[in-house]
Amino acid sequence: MILDNHFSQERGAAETNDPWCSSTIRRLKEASPLSLKVALRSTLDQCLVREYRMSLQGISKQISGDFCEGVRARMVDKDMAPKWNPPSLEQVSEDMVDRYFSPLSESEPDLDLPTKQREAFISRGRGSNLSYVQRLKSLTIQ
Repeated sequence: MILDNHFSQERGAAETNDPWCSSTIRRLKEASPLSLKVALRSTLDQCLVREYRMSLQGISKQISGDFCEGVRARMVDKDMAPKWNPPSLEQVSEDMVDRYFSPLSESEPDLDLPTKQREAFISRGRGSNLSYVQRLKSLTIQ
């Protein structure tokens, strides 16, 4: 919701002259177009599961070589010039995005989050994590 307000129109965010908005837009333009579209569909729990799956799938290069290309560009060659494939948002197919949400193969176990324990903790209102969780929920794009 907050992100939607600030970034739903790139032009609007850029016109604010807010340093955080400008920096964020610059970083979003540097990111993998496929990863940007995948991220817009997720809750926090989905993000954690997806990041786990993406890590395994990224290393395997079954969907795209963008993970390895990003590591190469930032950490190996340090040229900061990744060659994304596909190179633009328009060229990212819905099928490519959908594959990131697919379960892993049977030989790879999926990430099992302790959500029932967390929800029981939150419902009792214990600890200082409550405000943190509320903040996270308010930032979740739906």
